[in-house]
Amino acid sequence: MGQSKELTYQQALQNGALFLEQNEKSPLAAERLLLDRLGWTKTDLLMRFADPITDPEYKQYFSDINEYVAGKPIQYIVGVEWFYGYPLKVTEATLIPRPETEELVQRALKCLEGKGPQKVLDIGTGSGAIAIAMKKERPQDEVTATDLSEEALAVARENADQLDVDIRFLQGDLLEPVQLETFDCILSNPPYISEDEIGLMDRSVLEYEPHSALFADHDGLDLYQQMAFTLPFHLKTDGCLFMEIGFSQGEKLLELYKKAFPDKTVTIEKDLSGLDRMLIVK
Repeated sequence: MGQSKELTYQQALQNGALFLEQNEKSPLAAERLLLDRLGWTKTDLLMRFADPITDPEYKQYFSDINEYVAGKPIQYIVGVEWFYGYPLKVTEATLIPRPETEELVQRALKCLEGKGPQKVLDIGTGSGAIAIAMKKERPQDEVTATDLSEEALAVARENADQLDVDIRFLQGDLLEPVQLETFDCILSNPPYISEDEIGLMDRSVLEYEPHSALFADHDGLDLYQQMAFTLPFHLKTDGCLFMEIGFSQGEKLLELYKKAFPDKTVTIEKDLSGLDRMLIVK
């Protein structure tokens, strides 16, 4: 891949896919890199297939493809990830939202179906993905989101503004910023990876994503243990709690949260891959 020399978008895309294949990367990434950088849909691309790509666009595309080959995640190259159908800005201060977390949002929305305005809390919001999806799907709810990282909160606020949703963002550790408040629905995707699992992880995740949003002490259970003591004071009697968990943590967390919520039903649910992924308290 070099100069554009009057290449069409279609030819540029073919060059990109071929270059990725030669470098043992998925050629499918070529389309995503082009579309997200140009802010186009697939339809836009099809309509412009035969148009010439400009020299600056081709240089940018070539640079993006090289970064991807070097191991940088697409989302950090183009600065965007889609979550629950909404485009979110992501930076290296925030974790890249995952499809498994969309399942968590789906379960929470199902639980709130048919209910009037609710007070919703997202603990450790990162890019704001969970809070924004909840508010977009249920505009009548009052949504609060907390995070320890001021950098992450800046990204989350920008995403909320961009998507025109009104969310209260508070800086602080876990439930600390909402000390005397109670909520109808609490969601959280805290850091849950144990240091022992580093060997199972993708190199690009380790090199680029914020470790504070990935790893936790005590075999990844540290934050769940801390929250097990405080969550019962913040969840309303008929409230529901949805937490994303690591695939090997189900048994221990089930036991811990049954003790924390003796009057509620605590279950561990699997994700679409069949792995333990959600702790649900109703």
